[in-house]
Amino acid sequence: MIVKKYLNKIKTKNIILLFTFFIVFSISAQNNDSILFPIPKSLEANITFWKKIYTEISLKQGVLHDKDYPLLIYKIIELPNENEFTTSRFIEHEKQNIINKIKNISEKPFEELSSDERYILDLIKKYAPYDSINKAAERIRFQRGQKERFKEGLERSTAYLDTIRSILRDYGLPQKLVYMPHVESSFDLNAYSRVGAAGIWQIMRFTGKKLLKIDYLVDERRDPIFSTHAAAKYLKFAYEQLKTWPLAITSYNHGINGIKKAIETVGTYDIEKIIQNYSSPSFQFSSKNFYACFLAACEIAEHPDYYFVNLNFSPKFKAKSFILPSFMQASVICRYLNISQETLMEYNPSLRPVVFNQHRHIPQGFEIRIPVECNIPHPEKILASVPDSLKSIKEEQIAYYTIQRGDNLISIASRFNVPLKELLQENNINHNSKIYAGQILRIPTSQKKEIALDLEEGKNVEQQLKESQLVLPSQIDISTKSESKDLKSKKEKVERTELLKTALVDDTLKHVVMHSADTLPSSSKKIKNLSDSVFDVSVYDLEVTLLPEGNIARIKVSVDETIGHYADWLGISASKIRQLNKIGPRSEIKINNSLLIPVTSGNLEKFTKARLEYHISIEEDFYSRYKVIELKPKTIKYGDALWNICSAEEQIPLWLLIKHNKDVDLFNLKPGMNILIPVISEKTEDDIYEEENNPKDIYPSFGDPKSKVNSKMINLCPY
Repeated sequence: MIVKKYLNKIKTKNIILLFTFFIVFSISAQNNDSILFPIPKSLEANITFWKKIYTEISLKQGVLHDKDYPLLIYKIIELPNENEFTTSRFIEHEKQNIINKIKNISEKPFEELSSDERYILDLIKKYAPYDSINKAAERIRFQRGQKERFKEGLERSTAYLDTIRSILRDYGLPQKLVYMPHVESSFDLNAYSRVGAAGIWQIMRFTGKKLLKIDYLVDERRDPIFSTHAAAKYLKFAYEQLKTWPLAITSYNHGINGIKKAIETVGTYDIEKIIQNYSSPSFQFSSKNFYACFLAACEIAEHPDYYFVNLNFSPKFKAKSFILPSFMQASVICRYLNISQETLMEYNPSLRPVVFNQHRHIPQGFEIRIPVECNIPHPEKILASVPDSLKSIKEEQIAYYTIQRGDNLISIASRFNVPLKELLQENNINHNSKIYAGQILRIPTSQKKEIALDLEEGKNVEQQLKESQLVLPSQIDISTKSESKDLKSKKEKVERTELLKTALVDDTLKHVVMHSADTLPSSSKKIKNLSDSVFDVSVYDLEVTLLPEGNIARIKVSVDETIGHYADWLGISASKIRQLNKIGPRSEIKINNSLLIPVTSGNLEKFTKARLEYHISIEEDFYSRYKVIELKPKTIKYGDALWNICSAEEQIPLWLLIKHNKDVDLFNLKPGMNILIPVISEKTEDDIYEEENNPKDIYPSFGDPKSKVNSKMINLCPY
């Protein structure tokens, strides 16, 4: 009995000690967070604002507020349940009403102010200095609510939180960083920004290329595990460079060099002083608020039940992986492992949609994940036994053709000796499709000849290219350009007759295959006349000119290209290109400038294909998530610069601006010039569904075949 009382006493003592330890540990962790992630007094209003946006304001609502004093919310507006064009006009109308009232406050005596104007004046007095009214009209901005999106992000996040915490721990990083994807993407694996950032960590191509595999088939930015490793490496390096976590986190939006410039200009590492005193064209509302957004997201994510009800958290992501032993199509993998294509897509988000839509080979050596529920002991052995006819040890050959003015699908099929039906199927062509000069066609790979460029000494390189039928954007239709018009016309008539007899195309397609390609319009103010998702190669100057030496080619730098890209596409080091062009390690290349590249046996075709697919993939990713709803005319004023136009609050990809202004020299802007600014809107689920079921373009955008932007992960193995 005495022993029992003694043991109980020990247990009670241990419980008290353990409880005390947890309290001390918790307080220590909180204190550590307050040191690593301080909350400046001047940012408290910003944090409160973002908590309101994340938890109170619906996606069907928005606020008109002061960008410098965010709690100065003039009005919460209910957005019309109509198209984006109407919504945009409605927001501008509401914004202008408030601007007029603010101007009246400045110009009219107090006793003549309306009740609405007096209400606005009271708001300004409450949330901002009184003298701020002078430029208040210039500071009004619209912010759409994020309540539903943030809630869905909380529900999705639980699938990966433990994995992300583990990765952060491996890099010695604070655990609080696990909540950053709430700010970047709401933990949406399919998230894609207007300017090309992808995945839950919203990694840009240029940044991601240094740390991840990104090409036409695989984009590891979209994989939450691979991308977390990349984000952790970046954040670790940023902290080492910038010394504080508020600045390291802000650099995730503004860049390390941008923050270094701010530190140098203001003379401090204090985030509060930098936000208050630093100004630059790129350090605006988004960058100034990024740390506040992070702190707001942390507060909500740490206490989700306080802010939301009926949360339905996703189960923890569990998968097993293996290395793909050969190149093979997704359909083959699914058939032999007895899993659905949807499951393969869900568990391998780094595979771009083209792998499934174009039936492309998944690369050999790719790490494939499948659900743990799939009771397959050795999947790699099963796939190793796949018949040779269904796999390959070599990368598949893909051919592209740039459509020329006057081409039709019949003549193209005849030229490349491919069945017309295969050409139509390969490019998803239906009775609504049209073709335009400058568009890219994929030539069915089953009929493509193996191309080998033997750059033999003393032999004419251009002649070898012609003989090899290598498809280059600058060297298309070489064999027919020398034919007379009469001969070419007779030949095409024969082609039409023969192919229509043998192709067995549907009657509804005959007008499509016989339609001659016209030139895409350079611009249009009527959106309904624009073929937005058509890939127009003329937007990019991809011409390759081979020099007489035979081992050097000249190119022009196109939009979104770097020396690192060229080196990667050629399979050589960037230093070789810099040496050839006598460019220093810190020198930058400019769009439209000429550049020499070294050409070796076999790498020119690889370069041309990779370069083309790079630009195609950027457009595909953009159009899978966004659409252009309007083109706004703009007259260039003194001081306007191309970079500022693209990086304004409504960010615009440079290639998209070029696409809608092909008749304007955007790289030589002068006051008085008129250009068109594309207004971008995120696609709805209805938009995506309609496009997938009624493709109109010969080269359509490739969205997620599931067509559900916010779909949850399938954590079951459907047999």
